[in-house]
Amino acid sequence: MSTYPAHPWYRQAWPWFLIALPGAAVCASFYTLYLAVSEPEAVVRDEYDRNGLEVTRRLGQDAWALRHGMAAELHFSASGSVDVQLQPASERPASLSLQLIHPTAQAQDEVLELKAGPDGRYTGTATHPVGKRYLQLEAGGGASQWRLRGVLEAGGGTRARLLPGSN
Repeated sequence: MSTYPAHPWYRQAWPWFLIALPGAAVCASFYTLYLAVSEPEAVVRDEYDRNGLEVTRRLGQDAWALRHGMAAELHFSASGSVDVQLQPASERPASLSLQLIHPTAQAQDEVLELKAGPDGRYTGTATHPVGKRYLQLEAGGGASQWRLRGVLEAGGGTRARLLPGSN
C-alpha cells in the first residue's frame, strides 16, 4: 500500500508537459499556414518556358552591349532629375528606359523614360531612390538590342556606372 496521497492527474507536472509539446507544434503549424496564405510570394511565376526564353534574350542583350563597348554614367540630383551619359556616342536612341528595382519590395520599383537632349545626355525626373536599387538601362520604345545594369548603393551617393552584364 502506498503512503503517498493520490493526486488527480491535472495536478501533476508531467501530463501538462507532455500535452504542451504537441500543442506548441499545432499552434506553430497554424501560424505558418497563416503566413503562407496571408502573404503569397509575388516573385514566383508559372510561365517557366516563357521566362526561359526571356532569360536567353536578356543574355543576348548583354552580349551585344559588351561587343559594342557600351557603358553609361548615371547621376541623380537632389531635385529628383536623372542625367545619363551613354557611351559610345554613336549609340543615340531617341529615348532610354531606366528601371529602378528595389531588392525586396516590388511595389517600390520605378520605370523612367529618359529623353535625349541636344548635348547628348538623357534626362528625366524621378523620386530620389532611398536605399539600395538595382538599375537597368535599355533603349526606349520597345525591344532593345542591348541593356546595361548596375547598382545604386544605399547611402552611396547619387552616381552609378552601368555596364553590360554587371550586377
